[in-house]
Amino acid sequence: MESITITIKRNGILKKYNVPNNITVLEALNYINSNYGENIQYRASCKSGQCGSCAMTINNEPKLACKTKVETNMIVGPLEGFNVIDDLVIDRSPFYKKIQSIRNYIQYDEDEINIDDLNITPNDLKKFKKVRNCIDCLCCLSKCPAKNFSEYPGPTFIRQLARFAFDPRDEIEREKEAYFENLYNCTTCGKCVEVCPKEIDIVHNAIERLRELSFKKGYYINNHLVVRENILKGNRSITKDKMPLLEDKSIKEEYIVEEEKMRLAFFTGCLIDYRLQEVGKSAIRVLNAHGISIIIPKNQVCCGSPLLRTGQRDVAEKLKKHNLKLFNKLDVDGVVTLCAGCGSTLKNDYKEREFNVMDITQVLDKIGPLKYKPLDVKVTYHDPCHLRRGQGVYREPRNILKKIPKLKYVEMEIPDQCCGAGGGVRSGKPKISMAIGMRKARMIHNADVDYVITVCPFCEYHIKDSLDKFLNENMENKRKNLKNIEVMNIVSLLDRVI
Repeated sequence: MESITITIKRNGILKKYNVPNNITVLEALNYINSNYGENIQYRASCKSGQCGSCAMTINNEPKLACKTKVETNMIVGPLEGFNVIDDLVIDRSPFYKKIQSIRNYIQYDEDEINIDDLNITPNDLKKFKKVRNCIDCLCCLSKCPAKNFSEYPGPTFIRQLARFAFDPRDEIEREKEAYFENLYNCTTCGKCVEVCPKEIDIVHNAIERLRELSFKKGYYINNHLVVRENILKGNRSITKDKMPLLEDKSIKEEYIVEEEKMRLAFFTGCLIDYRLQEVGKSAIRVLNAHGISIIIPKNQVCCGSPLLRTGQRDVAEKLKKHNLKLFNKLDVDGVVTLCAGCGSTLKNDYKEREFNVMDITQVLDKIGPLKYKPLDVKVTYHDPCHLRRGQGVYREPRNILKKIPKLKYVEMEIPDQCCGAGGGVRSGKPKISMAIGMRKARMIHNADVDYVITVCPFCEYHIKDSLDKFLNENMENKRKNLKNIEVMNIVSLLDRVI
């Protein structure tokens, strides 16, 4: 039988073993104990992906050992973020204590309600069915950046509170409980959704819906009301500090190329319009250079993402209706976005749209590269959460960067690690946002590059602030060999080589 080599991490020590190919990690552990005389400790029960007890870190990602096939050079270790009892066994007792503290059962007044009257309808079931399938594997807790850097209990706890909040039989104010369990610490990065073996969309079906309930009951962060006020006054999440892109008379409504390969409407988003006008102008030049005609509706408004992420759905719905009416009637091949948050919102929250939405890197990768000018720089790339996990786009920007002559591309340690800017955390919980950002800054500096490239204005601003803070703190500690690393949108880089 063909064999492969895998590595097991036991109490910090790595050891390699040859195991049969095409078996699961759980079967491999059994094989190692039986054939090598080892006594590797691990948890397992159902062996069918239903109990969640065999969750481990496999090639840096939390997975179920009973459902994951072995691969050459695979590394298996205990679940991250927990104290290790022995080998691959983690201490789950803090999880059980915490889950008990949130009164993990339906609550009602027995003196006022007859238990026989506590019925639920099929429609009620639909509201919380999507958050009921948890198997307590704790994969989401092991990778949650908010849990790692704050007093946030983690995705599955909020999911459980959401389950009861949507159940009409439960009388407790679960949204209030969630608020005081730091509901607004979540960056909505979606990592919990990505690693969940049951594919529970905790972000959209628990976090955002609980925030909506919380906001309606008056449990919110005051700084989020500033964003609301900005949008109510000017249809943008931020205020003007210079001439907006869409009000600039030098910006035309149409940029038509002769040998047109594609015609797209440009959804600018708030930051490109009000802060990063030069990035927007670069996008127009880059798209035109690739044979893409651009239509720019001047009366477009905020996509509503900052409101949807913070529970303020009432105003977000008005913005959505305005944009849908505007973009649905355009005779274009699609709508191009330059902001990961805008793109994810248009793709996932604009259910009634009649147009295709594409991130600018999807467009450029699909059209194919020009003969780019050489650029002798060293770069790394940060995956915005709302692009990689929100839209499934991560190969395209790398494909584009690697086609620039002389450019040296370096992958940072965890390129899709959340920078901390999303979910209203940067505005509402800045200390937590910066703590997460500093981890990202450390990874970028370890990559030793000239530029960090991204496709999200929010990430761009926050990573810049994080890099500045990281540099200042380390200079105070007299650490040498640190340099200023510039953060750049990919179109700003491409504007130099077209």
